[in-house]
Amino acid sequence: MIEDLEIGENVKFSKAWIGIISAICLILTGCGGGWQTTLKGPDGAETIISRAMWRELEEFAGEDSDDDKDDRLLLERVLYQHGYHLIETLTLTDVEGAVRTFDWADAATGARWQKNGTLNIAGETLRASSIVGAPPALVSAVTASLTDIAPTTAAALSLPAPAQATGRALTDTRAKHVLLLFLDGFGYLHYTEARDAGLIPTLNALGKPMIGLSEYPPSTAIATAVMVTGAPPAINGTAIRGTRTTEAETLFDVATQAGLRAVAVEGNALAFNLRNAEVILSGDRDGNGSTDDNVLTNALAVLAEGMPDLLWVHFHGIDDVGHTYGPNTPEDSAAIAGVDTAVGDILAALPPDTLALIFADHGMHLVQEEGRLGNHGNLIARDMLVPVWVVVK
Repeated sequence: MIEDLEIGENVKFSKAWIGIISAICLILTGCGGGWQTTLKGPDGAETIISRAMWRELEEFAGEDSDDDKDDRLLLERVLYQHGYHLIETLTLTDVEGAVRTFDWADAATGARWQKNGTLNIAGETLRASSIVGAPPALVSAVTASLTDIAPTTAAALSLPAPAQATGRALTDTRAKHVLLLFLDGFGYLHYTEARDAGLIPTLNALGKPMIGLSEYPPSTAIATAVMVTGAPPAINGTAIRGTRTTEAETLFDVATQAGLRAVAVEGNALAFNLRNAEVILSGDRDGNGSTDDNVLTNALAVLAEGMPDLLWVHFHGIDDVGHTYGPNTPEDSAAIAGVDTAVGDILAALPPDTLALIFADHGMHLVQEEGRLGNHGNLIARDMLVPVWVVVK
């Protein structure tokens, strides 16, 4: 016989119904009604990620166009929002106390945090009570950031840094001219491999570069915005991939406002709006599948006419070939060797009293994707670390 319980005046529930209601509550809780996970940041600070916090993070995931984006977030975006800029391993403790450690380079792509609190990672679905990441040992050698490019250039030309810049000048050298030499897709680890393979005698002769840090997600447009504003995406307004312009003041704005001439020699298109620069596009005029030779020709033509106060030269070839064939392939090696030769030609043509900054925007890692064997975009050393040379002529 089922007994009734009286709850308050004239309100009765049977024990059976109470059991059913309790079971439903447990199911709802398990589906996301009351989950929480402790995320330990790189500085040791702990944050409780709950269903409410997950909702607050949704706006930052706005670039995702998946049909079910309202049900999941890129796990990497949550980690970045909580201070992670490089991850080598990620350790999860599940709700039963079992500990799992994942190599982040293998697990990052496709890792999602579902709105019900579960994590999809490396082909598994887990519910974590705590998460902590570990950076690679190389992080201790990082001495530069892409946010430093604009302040360094401005200081060299005796200009103020862009208004919202957070970076610092990497040198106190003052110069009449500045060259910004942009080697797209040539990450720091890629540089060390090319150096050891003897592919880059020109760059090798410049000495060991600084190890710089890109911004997440490491892509050309976002990195370019960081370099020209001196500010990270959260400040310059380009946190969502696909943004091609910024309202923040740029290095080219500062230079032209001061009456200086700024010229940008690019490939066949702009990855980001370089307003207030005289832009020269370099298509593949000879049909050899690369714009780098045309970029070199146009850059040398500008120098022959007289070095502008600020010259931006962007070689796209390493990135283009890396996407198609993957890093450390014969095609990739040929592109790197070609860019190294071009760097030597440009440096030789520079007038005295020129400061040259040579840098990359991001790196490249191997993938097995339709139409490409190389890609970038993760919080891993191969994508996030970049070389930065400071050269005075």
